[in-house]
Amino acid sequence: MRLAARRPPNRSLAFIEGDRVFDFRATYALYLDEVERNRDGGRIASICVPEHLNDFIRLHQGSMRRFEGLAAYAGENAERLEGYGLAEPLATARLFPANPLPRKIVCCGNSYARYLREWGLPEDEWPQDVKISFLKSPASLIGHGDTIEFPPDSEQWDYENELAIVIGSYCSDVSEKEAPAHIFGYTVLNDACVRDIPSWTGRYDSPRGKALDTMAPLGPCITPSEYLGRSPNDLEILTKVDGEVRQHDRTSGLLWPIERIVSFVSRYMTLEPGDILATGSTSGNALVCGKWLKEGQSITCEIEGIGTLENKIGVRRWRDMPAKAA
Repeated sequence: MRLAARRPPNRSLAFIEGDRVFDFRATYALYLDEVERNRDGGRIASICVPEHLNDFIRLHQGSMRRFEGLAAYAGENAERLEGYGLAEPLATARLFPANPLPRKIVCCGNSYARYLREWGLPEDEWPQDVKISFLKSPASLIGHGDTIEFPPDSEQWDYENELAIVIGSYCSDVSEKEAPAHIFGYTVLNDACVRDIPSWTGRYDSPRGKALDTMAPLGPCITPSEYLGRSPNDLEILTKVDGEVRQHDRTSGLLWPIERIVSFVSRYMTLEPGDILATGSTSGNALVCGKWLKEGQSITCEIEGIGTLENKIGVRRWRDMPAKAA
């Protein structure tokens, strides 16, 4: 079972099972009625499946296995549920970002040894602990199938396929041992960015380079920890631009395990249900290979056990097109 958020006209908190997306609350109500013979299923479902994802995460952190029966029921009755209007093919579903409204998006950087070597950074200059690089605004989020719109005063458009941790419960200054109990699940974040920005803005980690509108594709879904089926510290990562492989690595290449990242960030920032921690990007981005993204291209970011996030590349059209920034 994976979680998703559907756009109108079928707007709802949803789950993915097999090749279909199901309305979570309505399907759960029907499951309670038909399988558990509970005639109060609609009321129970409305309580157990709140409208907002952050509330759902808060309620069900660490207990998603309770929905195993629902997932099996949906898979067995997929065609009938689709006929009821409670399901649709994943391939054609219109999805919001995996979490449309996180309180914060914390991005870590310089996290992979391969990337630092490829960049040519001497090992004695590598960060000695997790590098909290910057924050992205929730306003920069877009979903699977949306277009990344780069600003027209730039040319060096980049991508970074990153495993993103979804926080499941309030935590502050937790230990690495305690960290897994505060992780709800995982999703994919493409840390899209602009590299040719003025040096006085801070360059790589400035808001103008990293936190623009549409610069945070997130999705297509959230895989709860209980359903990942493998260690988050050893997942395959694959990025393609128009079918050409640009990034291929495993999260085992991270300098720090997932537990360390959560523990370290929580030391400085109180984390809340639904918060997103992006773990950083491996080698192969355009900053190193020189293959900047171009308008009209398509990029896919895939992470094992989660899914494939696909977006088109476009350019934002401003009312007055400025000259390229110096």
